[in-house]
Amino acid sequence: MAMKQCASGHVYDDQRNAGCPYCDGSGDVGVTRPLTQGFEAPEFPKTAPVGGAVPKTTPVASSDIPRTMPLDNPQTNKTMALNVNEKGIDPVRGWLVCLEGEKKGKDFGIHGEKNYIGRASSNDVCLDFDDSISKEANAVISYDSRNNKFFLQPGDGKNNIYVNEGLLLLPVEVHDYDVIELGRTKLVFRSLCNEGFNWN
Repeated sequence: MAMKQCASGHVYDDQRNAGCPYCDGSGDVGVTRPLTQGFEAPEFPKTAPVGGAVPKTTPVASSDIPRTMPLDNPQTNKTMALNVNEKGIDPVRGWLVCLEGEKKGKDFGIHGEKNYIGRASSNDVCLDFDDSISKEANAVISYDSRNNKFFLQPGDGKNNIYVNEGLLLLPVEVHDYDVIELGRTKLVFRSLCNEGFNWN
């Protein structure tokens, strides 16, 4: 091994390297060069010292939240209307509470417009604990914001629906403490929006 010193003061093996590997030696094959040669390290932002100023984020104004939300799913070009307030919340209008069935005591929120009731998780009111209920939209409970009223109607399911023991064949208005029966489950209806209150 024959060590040599270049003009810059670097020491290198001149039998293994044609020139100083630290000073951009020759480009011959077999010439070794340090990994950092020709590489510029990126500049990383300096961190603020402890107790130093932290950059602030700009809050999104409530007016910037869209009332409608485009569905970018390639399978659809529809626009879904969001029934939400300025904070992005769809306010509850009432509840269905399980009176009889596997989830006795559980409540289900009713929101604006149509609320589908069925066994599948895609329903607004999911009764997945009762396999005697139709999977998709066994019934529909709707909130009419113009008149501040609730209506129940049969859905696409083949099961019978009962309101206060009467068979439901057409849409009917529902009132506080009406009992709705689907499959082996009984639900009692309670309104939040009524003649004494509404979100408008």
